[in-house]
Amino acid sequence: MTGALARAKKQFHLTITKGLDGDEIQSLAKEGNEAILFLDMGSGQVDSLETLGAKIAVLDHHKPIRRSKKIVQVNPHFYGIDGMTESCAAALSFITAIMLDPCNWELSPIAIAGIIGDRQHMGGLKGINQQILDYAVEKEFISVQRGLNLKGASVADAIADSVDPYFVGLTGRKDNVLAFLDSMKLNSDTPVGALDEVYRRKLTSMLSLRLMGQGCRPETVEELVSELHWIPSMSMSAADLADLLNACGRMDHEGLGVALCMKDEGALLLAGDLRREYNRKITEKLMSIETEGVSQMDHIQFFTASDSSLAGAQTGLAMQYILDQSKPTLALSSVKGKVKVSSRGTKYLVSRGLDLSAALKKASENIGGIGGGHAVAAGATIQEGKQEEFLKSVDEIVALQLR
Repeated sequence: MTGALARAKKQFHLTITKGLDGDEIQSLAKEGNEAILFLDMGSGQVDSLETLGAKIAVLDHHKPIRRSKKIVQVNPHFYGIDGMTESCAAALSFITAIMLDPCNWELSPIAIAGIIGDRQHMGGLKGINQQILDYAVEKEFISVQRGLNLKGASVADAIADSVDPYFVGLTGRKDNVLAFLDSMKLNSDTPVGALDEVYRRKLTSMLSLRLMGQGCRPETVEELVSELHWIPSMSMSAADLADLLNACGRMDHEGLGVALCMKDEGALLLAGDLRREYNRKITEKLMSIETEGVSQMDHIQFFTASDSSLAGAQTGLAMQYILDQSKPTLALSSVKGKVKVSSRGTKYLVSRGLDLSAALKKASENIGGIGGGHAVAAGATIQEGKQEEFLKSVDEIVALQLR
């Protein structure tokens, strides 16, 4: 959107925030804006947004609570399109950009990175996301090839530093990785892209077996070999760009992520440093969860995250690669007298009836908090001291959903 608005020579101010709570709404109300455009948020806060004295537009793929006559809502759910799998906020923002000016097709790699960052590429792109990719490939802004979903200078580094996928017993343990590769008579210094067909297949098989042994869902194992979306103009894959942007956001350097998308020359090196630090923090927490486990309730599992900005990623990766696949996972972080909650399930649990958006919304509102999101991934904010009551409520709601 910044690229599209800049091209249109519109004056604007960009603010990046992790949520729309009461304090954020009050702050916006005091600014006296003529118009406000909300991206990737707002569908669950329609009541509050209607109180703002400005023209409001919301581009969001989360489940909306209702339509509004006062604000413009661009949401796939209103049109029978699944906002969890077929269109994320990056896709909606991109569609808006090309409606403003077809020249904005050059921004399509950012949209593809957003789609991957929102995990909507799992099992193959669908709906609006696929349509964007098809035309981006046709216009040669993206090229697609299949390959092993590992990143690193050497195959040893790629496995030891990998958090997505996370390999139990290997990630964060270089000596174990070297022994693992030696057992296959595979040179640990070989670049992933330089593996010959025999060793590539052998490595893929062995890593797939490890993921299955960890209890990963079949769709997770299948992602080990996946489509790679190469961005010629940036000399990186869309997955790499998504990783870098995610690290910038999670490490509280959101502006650097915006600069990276706008091709600032110094942003790439700085973002690379942030990603290494981010991955280190994620790896440390996942290794702790791997060895120490998490707290168990009848129908959910949860753990405490010291850094709320990392909790979502830690929860999602732990759910996908380490923990009990039959229960959704919650992470709780204390922030300024409140508790931020991140939750993740699996598509399989959603197919059985799980709806974390509904569960967290109801459980949090029962104790004066707020919550919402997607069926497979949702968040909430509650008052400190209400954790036990909240968790008990979520456990009961999830029990009913999965009954």
